[in-house]
Amino acid sequence: MKRQLSGILAIAFLLLPFTLIARDETPASTAPAADTAATEDETTGQTTDEADSNSVVASDEADQSVESGEDSAADKHWILTPYQMRIWLAVDASPQLQALDASAVSRRVNALVDNWVGAGWDLQIEAPPRKIYTDLLYNFDDLGILDIAALYEPLPEKKEAKIRAVQYDKEEESSDEMEEVEPEVEEEKPRFPIEKQKLITPNLLRKLDKIYATSLRYENGVYELGVAEFDTNARVRVLTAKRSFRNLETLPAQIFSCLKEVFSPIAQVDYNGVTDGKTARIKIRAAAMVADVEAGSPIMMQKGDVLRPVVRKNDRSTQAPEYDGVIEVTWTYMYINDLTVQEDEDLGVLRTNGNGKGQVISTFTMLRNPIAARRNTLQEKYGLLVRPVQESSLLKIVANDRENYTLQGYNVYAKSPKIDPEAEGDAPTLLIGQTDWRGAIEVTQDIFQNQGTTKLVVIYVRNGQQVLARLPIVPGYRALEEVKLPNDDYRLQYEAFFVGFQNSILDYTVQQAVYKIRIEHHINKNEEEKARKLLKELSKVPSAVALNDVLSKREASLQDDPNIDANTKRKIEGMFEKTRKLINEYLQGNDVEGNVLVKMESAVRAKFGDPPAPMTP
Repeated sequence: MKRQLSGILAIAFLLLPFTLIARDETPASTAPAADTAATEDETTGQTTDEADSNSVVASDEADQSVESGEDSAADKHWILTPYQMRIWLAVDASPQLQALDASAVSRRVNALVDNWVGAGWDLQIEAPPRKIYTDLLYNFDDLGILDIAALYEPLPEKKEAKIRAVQYDKEEESSDEMEEVEPEVEEEKPRFPIEKQKLITPNLLRKLDKIYATSLRYENGVYELGVAEFDTNARVRVLTAKRSFRNLETLPAQIFSCLKEVFSPIAQVDYNGVTDGKTARIKIRAAAMVADVEAGSPIMMQKGDVLRPVVRKNDRSTQAPEYDGVIEVTWTYMYINDLTVQEDEDLGVLRTNGNGKGQVISTFTMLRNPIAARRNTLQEKYGLLVRPVQESSLLKIVANDRENYTLQGYNVYAKSPKIDPEAEGDAPTLLIGQTDWRGAIEVTQDIFQNQGTTKLVVIYVRNGQQVLARLPIVPGYRALEEVKLPNDDYRLQYEAFFVGFQNSILDYTVQQAVYKIRIEHHINKNEEEKARKLLKELSKVPSAVALNDVLSKREASLQDDPNIDANTKRKIEGMFEKTRKLINEYLQGNDVEGNVLVKMESAVRAKFGDPPAPMTP
């Protein structure tokens, strides 16, 4: 009896853990019902065409809502886990595309990606959410990251609107006169309140690294494919690739070709411009998934690679980007000049922990550069790898104060950055040429030799003797690089005047010195007639008084010109002051004691006396 009782107790203890697990799983399996219900209601309302299109691919909001995405963001380690990727494939309702096997396309694309990246990507292909399906398909070029973020996160509000609402609430308690202002304040309230925004749960933006919005259409016997990369960490649309083809069997290869073109590895940037205005620490995403640093993995960054920085400012309550909280820092790049690597002696390869350092090159001062701000828990900084896709870029310079006014004839110089901080010497500065009638000049990648992966060049724009801008660019990354600069044509006109005027001052000074020597020579030889003749010629050389009169008239015309801005006027006024100093230093008025003319007149008078009175007829 005791043996039977002990056997029963043993079986009970063995079954106890499974009973507890079953009890724990019961509420978990029913918990997502509320979330999926709202999503399923939305999916049933789609049109017939969209339903046909969505049947081609295998996913929608209902599939997304059952994922445990809320906890996945915490599980995503920046260095140790692979990139989390999604391809949103939107297909139009053309009969030629109805037989498309989405699962077969997915398998073939993943096979190509595995051969290219290895374990560095976790890629899935699915249909885009219903709310964005039509826009992705027919408004592909205009689709932005905010359109995608609006599916999962509440729309950000303006800070001014929040402040005004708070002020209104406080004033309403103390005065009834605010009723007249109430309609104006109501206009500042969100157009779509959070309670009316039907958001998709869970938030995939916190789980994923990249979303590839893919549009496939059939037009006039040709399949049109477009792939745009959206980085969910930096919250920017990065690059776009398009293909046209006639054989649908090549679709997986076409998609893979676009992925290779637009994929941009990302790194976290830790940069504090207050203490160090030139260097930044970086952490490369999924660096631990690379078996060998020197194997050329597409997710790995190398020494000399160029990054473009993006600053993301999050809202304190939602942890999503605030209103205008994503800043793509223009005319600022960083290139990697140090990468932490360690040799694996067992495998004979180089491994890395993803840490490195980069050199920041910017047109901005530290006070204006948003990447140089102090550390902030609500601020995230990223660097996206820059890969040139063309051989050159067209640099176009336009005036910032006049519409469609190009700056022609400006000299453009290029300089290569110092990639190795321990290298001796400095790179030379080369003249590329002058801007043409469009205010443009072609900047190619082959300006400097032995740059390696670093295609970054620093462009200097010069007009006359004035350097107007210092612009870091990567030739071939963008087809057109347009920069707005102050219109320096007016300053250049005055500069040309001052250069000629200052040369005249030098010429007059030399003339006075020559006349002085010759007059003294004739005085010593008692040649009165020649001495007086040269004295008369000396009196015709313009004096400081005459030259200052010319400057005063020209300066008056400057003040009356409405086309010249205040900054340019200050520069021109500085030229006037510099020129007056030259006049006072080298020339003096004819009536000033110590002037060359006064001295020579005194010397001739002392030697030969006063000149004879002219004969009257």
